Amino acid sequence: MKNLIRTVCAGLFLLATASLAAQDTGEGKEVQVSGSAAGDPAIAREQALADALREAVRQGAGVDILSETKVENFKLEYDRVMTSAFGYVEEHQVLEQKYADGVYTVKIKAKVKKGSPDMDNVLALRLLVRRMGSPRVLVKCEEKIFGVENSVPVAAAILEEIAKKTGFETFDKDTVDERNATEAARAEILGDKLDEKIKKAGISSKYDMLITGTVTGEIGPIEEPFPEVKARDVSIGYTIKAVWADTGETVAIIKCPAISYQAKSPEPVTLPRQLVRKYMGQIMEGTEGELKDKNAYNLFRKIIAKWITELDLGAKMSLEFRKIDKPSIDKLIAGLEKTEGVAYVWRREFDPRLISTVEVETRLGSEQIEAAVLKALGGKFVSDQITKHKLRFIPKD
Repeated sequence: MKNLIRTVCAGLFLLATASLAAQDTGEGKEVQVSGSAAGDPAIAREQALADALREAVRQGAGVDILSETKVENFKLEYDRVMTSAFGYVEEHQVLEQKYADGVYTVKIKAKVKKGSPDMDNVLALRLLVRRMGSPRVLVKCEEKIFGVENSVPVAAAILEEIAKKTGFETFDKDTVDERNATEAARAEILGDKLDEKIKKAGISSKYDMLITGTVTGEIGPIEEPFPEVKARDVSIGYTIKAVWADTGETVAIIKCPAISYQAKSPEPVTLPRQLVRKYMGQIMEGTEGELKDKNAYNLFRKIIAKWITELDLGAKMSLEFRKIDKPSIDKLIAGLEKTEGVAYVWRREFDPRLISTVEVETRLGSEQIEAAVLKALGGKFVSDQITKHKLRFIPKD
């Protein structure tokens, strides 16, 4: 067993080592630490940053978080590092990062405080959302609650409220569709056939992130366990996922197995819709006991953890090229590798007759990457479509 642990740790986590001793700043401790992880850079970078943050918490809070924190399949969940019961990183700065010989290494300076951060720290969350460019969010939920006829959807409204509390800008799908229809009608009157087709097709993006949810449950029949006492069994569970709209990449996902309750008088047991609203809200927004680990806030915790990694180490971008030849794509990769702010470049797919794909990990924005690509290709290609995480190029006529 010890040999297995050594092997796994050597393959997945190269334990962080401190570069400087902790310095007390009065409101917390400031430390400089390093973390590293082996493997594919897309995965190892998160593990390396998590490793460094974990070491920062260990030094700054003065505890051995390795022995105290729950580890599943030898992998420490990144968001647990940010919400440790012993301490947390209030702010940090990446000093160095590199990927060499299959190992990703990150050196950071961090300010650590003891205790747990408050997810109600709206100001801090809003600042983070703004750093990410204030992504627009569309929430779509499917509810299947047996025992409730003509049920008015509840989950989407609850998720939108939670999103707004943490600074996300949410969009209503019906409103977006209605606006597209209005703009299409205007384009038709003005004789702009192309704009009319685009609006009717709904292909112009109005949101950056899509949050989807599937809620299942059941409202049992009314029972009378005691004279003049009415009761109903209520069971609700859900799965919620956040994905980037332009690439379909999953940002975060949470699952809450069905939780059961028994509603009794004087609760509105004769009004099943009100029971659904009450208990779904209690589960999704719950902050006490077992609900704290199953509520919908965990989805946004995971999103935030992912964004912290992207802000500090760079996000993955997909570059698509129509009919690019081998010399050009090799020249492109070589040029991007020398571009400051680009940590890693790899060719995902090459098809000179159709579409070739190159992926980059970068702290640069899409406009900066666009400029770097056009420069590397020497005017042979032009931009076709640019979004937050996806850029498409076509040959110049």
